[in-house]
Amino acid sequence: MGVKELFSAIFTILFRYRKFWLDLRQSNSGEEFNVLRDYAVPVIALVQLAKFPLIGVPRSAMFFAGANFLIDIAALYLLAGGAAYLLDRERSESIQSGTLTVFSYAMTPVWIFELFCFTGNWSSLFAFFALAYTLVIARNGLVVLLRLDSALSATALRNIALLALTVNSATFLLVRALIRLFHF
Repeated sequence: MGVKELFSAIFTILFRYRKFWLDLRQSNSGEEFNVLRDYAVPVIALVQLAKFPLIGVPRSAMFFAGANFLIDIAALYLLAGGAAYLLDRERSESIQSGTLTVFSYAMTPVWIFELFCFTGNWSSLFAFFALAYTLVIARNGLVVLLRLDSALSATALRNIALLALTVNSATFLLVRALIRLFHF
């Protein structure tokens, strides 16, 4: 995925997510697309690089960005694996790639709003709005992309929302701990 396609995907997932999920479901191109390599890792890396000027101390910024990158990737894998488990225990392996795709795109608001973690007391408010928007995008993506019947899987979707809330809250607390550790 090129830079233009990356920013186009970010814009589309943030502002026209319903259209994005429908287009993604309908596009079954023959070329291989690894959502982690082509979308999630570049977005997380861009956000981490954008934090360097905000921090101002290159060495601390480098360690902070590396640790934050690892935390974000771990949270992504926890969400994808937990959602696959909660959706269907019998065919978890077939759903695994779908949930990874959904959360790789749906976590975009959380990753972008990590830039606002240096705003003091306002950072909790930004984190809340980013998480709420992520839950809306993820729910829509799970229903559209995995063709879930929301009436039959309402319990699973509620449990996935609680899992996402827990994992992202822990991520936010870990990032806040890193900020205090590095004295930003």
